[in-house]
Amino acid sequence: MISQQTIDIVKSTAPVLKKNGQQITTRMYEIMFQNHPEIREQFDMSAQADGSQPARLATAVYSYANQIDNLPALKLMVEKIAHRHVQTHVTAEQYPIVGESLLQAMKDVLGEAATEEVMAAWTEAYQALSQVFINREQDIYVEEEKQQIVYS
Repeated sequence: MISQQTIDIVKSTAPVLKKNGQQITTRMYEIMFQNHPEIREQFDMSAQADGSQPARLATAVYSYANQIDNLPALKLMVEKIAHRHVQTHVTAEQYPIVGESLLQAMKDVLGEAATEEVMAAWTEAYQALSQVFINREQDIYVEEEKQQIVYS
């Protein structure tokens, strides 16, 4: 699913993501809300203002970079985030918006460290992870629909 080269590069970025993660995710939200103001309503803006949402996302991005070669270790995190995404009505079409914003924020914050090779690896890694979320969220929507049929 993900090339070994991408795994190696993404893992090598884990320390810099641990150090600069919240700065990257704060910048990502700025970019995303500026370019796509229509999605602001899906976010708890108080969690933006107090920095807790960027902090949570920074932790998730770091965890992914650190465990990209051990995805079962991320199962609990994926479950929690996927359920939150379903609650807030995240759609598959929104993942490219987030990805584009995240990658731009990485470039902005990391500067010269965001080499072409690093950005290509993170593009591949993000696409793979977004597909994991899209698939899991689709399953949750189906499960919820089945429950509604049973209880109605």
